[in-house]
Amino acid sequence: MSNYKVLLLDFDGTTACTIPAIYHAAKSMLALHGYEVDKQVVYDNFGLALPFAFRCFANDDSIDDATIEKMIEEYNTIYKEEGEPLIELFDGVIDTLDRLTKAGIKIVIASNNVRPVLDRLTANLGIAQYISDIVSVEDVENVKPAPDIALEVLRRCNISGEEALVVGDSTFDMDMGRGADCHLCGVTYGSHSAELLREHGARYIIDKFSDLIDIVLK
Repeated sequence: MSNYKVLLLDFDGTTACTIPAIYHAAKSMLALHGYEVDKQVVYDNFGLALPFAFRCFANDDSIDDATIEKMIEEYNTIYKEEGEPLIELFDGVIDTLDRLTKAGIKIVIASNNVRPVLDRLTANLGIAQYISDIVSVEDVENVKPAPDIALEVLRRCNISGEEALVVGDSTFDMDMGRGADCHLCGVTYGSHSAELLREHGARYIIDKFSDLIDIVLK
């Protein structure tokens, strides 16, 4: 028996260690535009959607939309060619997803990333077979921390928030899930601290991915 029907699983910083790849690609791209990047700023805010992230990383809210579009293209090229080889799953992800899906739990990626990248990385990292759906920035009007992505998952799965567990490493994940009345689980090995995750509503805090088994399965 399980406590939840669906896991809304964040990808970056929760399922896969993508922060080094994101930092490398963002630093390289922003250098082309004359910006220096503070590593800690990237690590603290990498869960943001790219337009917001780049303005944050550059500490420049005046970057216009046309420049942001060019930045996204440049970033995506660097990320794919130089960043993705750096990406690895966190310990225990495959075994945990295998056990949960065999127990009938539906796993949905709920991410501020874009669908082509998520499709490629879940396939390359060997977890695509465990993912029943992906809800990404293309599917909603407002990205995390707004609740839209979580609400879209609930709609597609035809469940209530009480039947869903959001798993993420950032306050953006917690705020999204709380806004959709989901239960919340924060992971401590990503971008934000256990204390900060609790402040944003995390019901559970885990130090390793495999701890999800004890939370989800009775």
